[in-house]
Amino acid sequence: MDAPAWSPGDFWLYRFNSTFESSIFLNGTLRAEVQRLATVTVRGVPYDVFVVDTDGTGTLEGIFPTPLGDVPAAGFWNLTGEQLFATDSRKIVRTLITISAAGRVAILDLPFSLLWINSTSSRVVRDEWTYPVPVGFSGNVTLNASMAEDVFLQFGTNPPLNTSSLVEAEVTFAVSLESRSTATVPAGTFETYVVREAWPDGGTERFDYAPAAGNNARTRTFNTTGAEITRTELVSYRYRAGETPPSVIPVLVAVLGIAVAVPLLAWWILRRRRREREYTPPSLRDPPTLGP
Repeated sequence: MDAPAWSPGDFWLYRFNSTFESSIFLNGTLRAEVQRLATVTVRGVPYDVFVVDTDGTGTLEGIFPTPLGDVPAAGFWNLTGEQLFATDSRKIVRTLITISAAGRVAILDLPFSLLWINSTSSRVVRDEWTYPVPVGFSGNVTLNASMAEDVFLQFGTNPPLNTSSLVEAEVTFAVSLESRSTATVPAGTFETYVVREAWPDGGTERFDYAPAAGNNARTRTFNTTGAEITRTELVSYRYRAGETPPSVIPVLVAVLGIAVAVPLLAWWILRRRRREREYTPPSLRDPPTLGP
């Protein structure tokens, strides 16, 4: 598996849907676009990076646990963000993501509003995933990360709940290149490489990476029981390197798990906060913070 070359203006649009604990359903679209090359310093380490803008929107509905019991609710969510991909290792070294959501809690006939802001910076401590990657490879990646989050949640005119936190952690996840395959998605049928990540919480992700598109044709997230909880499928894209003669040598890799992972992370954190503080909006499992 060689690494494809990104250039400013390349983009990928995905169809996104999730179901969590058989009670919360999210649907919508996610889009990522390469903006420019830059040089930044992250956690004291200089990196040459691709700056990738991410945005998304969609609907949510389901049963939300609240201090007054489980109640049905529905609404809309929006995501905006920026991701910095190191050009040599293709790891995401910094993200800034904002998610807002609004809707109504049916039985209580109350509106709800949510604002979640996350900033994550990571230093690659260990990286056994280097290109070109042979089929059958398996190894580990260790990241030293700092995550800051701010959450605002309000039901009707009740006093808003505001929380802020800062977490420093070192995490190791396993990554493997299992096989070659094909994937049929709205954008077409692609020859793919099957990449799988396994995380300390027991969850996994499968990336069907399509060299012709320069990114994943499909991404699937599984919880600790092995049940699929999230899926993204490529709808349209622009990848200029894929339009050039085959003699051009790819030099970079692209795996866009974060575009899916970040909204999942937002909902999962809110679920975890409810268990700790007696409240919740929709939930998701703890997804990969940073993928290869």
